[in-house]
Amino acid sequence: MEVLISVAVISLLVVILASITDLTRKVWLRTSAKVEQFRAAREAFDTITRRLAEATLNTYWDYDNPANPQRYIRQSELRFLSGPMDKIAGAAPSGKTWSTHGIFFQSPAGLVNPNATVDGGGLNNLLNTCGYFVEFGDNTAARPPFSQPRFRSRLYELIQPRDDLSIYKETSGQPSYTGRNWFTSSLAGSTRPVHILADNIIALVFVPKLSSQDDQTESRLAPELLYDSTDARTDASINPKNQLPPVVQVTMIAIDENSAARLTTGTSPPDFGLAGKFAFGSGAAAKVEQDLQDLQDHLAKQNINFRVFTANVVVRAARWSTEQSN
Repeated sequence: MEVLISVAVISLLVVILASITDLTRKVWLRTSAKVEQFRAAREAFDTITRRLAEATLNTYWDYDNPANPQRYIRQSELRFLSGPMDKIAGAAPSGKTWSTHGIFFQSPAGLVNPNATVDGGGLNNLLNTCGYFVEFGDNTAARPPFSQPRFRSRLYELIQPRDDLSIYKETSGQPSYTGRNWFTSSLAGSTRPVHILADNIIALVFVPKLSSQDDQTESRLAPELLYDSTDARTDASINPKNQLPPVVQVTMIAIDENSAARLTTGTSPPDFGLAGKFAFGSGAAAKVEQDLQDLQDHLAKQNINFRVFTANVVVRAARWSTEQSN
């Protein structure tokens, strides 16, 4: 009898230890997967902030009208544009959906087309057009042959190689040019110069700002959440015409793969709680923090594991000035 009792107790202890070990293994694997996934999101976020800090407009002073010059004004053939994607880029390509914000600018990254026949050695500071945006769709271009499509919300990077740069073709010799073909044509093409930085990024928000000394509200420069360096305003203190914003607040929200797989049931974006959030409109910049809090509350109620990345990026080439002419 004592032997039987001992065997039963030992068997029970073995079962308990096995259950604990299995549970620990599952927790460790799940935690490791989350850490790995959010590490990819962190690396993508660092890429955005690093490249954004290098944005340039190469601004100079030139005649307002070469045929009948009256004064010098700020001029630039380069562009800087950020805001809700539906306002700055229009409709997404077929089968794709854009959400929240995008940002597009020129940076001296010196990235070259890998298929170029011209040697670009030694020209490491030539310009590239860069852009970042969130898109929901299939990973057709990235997935291996014969694999099943996987619809997710992803962070994309647009890079126009320096030998394919189109900005000067669109703007040189046209001081009044305000179009956006310098990046929208690349987004709409059949072979887009874009690649995935991270999966399961559901929101990307940009808030261009003046320094805290110039604007304590931090919402005067882009009150509608749209910043366009071709825009001219009568108020010289917030006129972005051919100027870079001194500071850009960047916010990115990532969710884990388990949450994404549970929410995504078809080819349409799931409800992440983004409806009406970070949208273009009067006073939108002043509501960003509240929109962010509401979104976090929604994700928490849906038992979605998420991370919020945010940083104030100082644009090093920005030389903010209230002088409109010289």
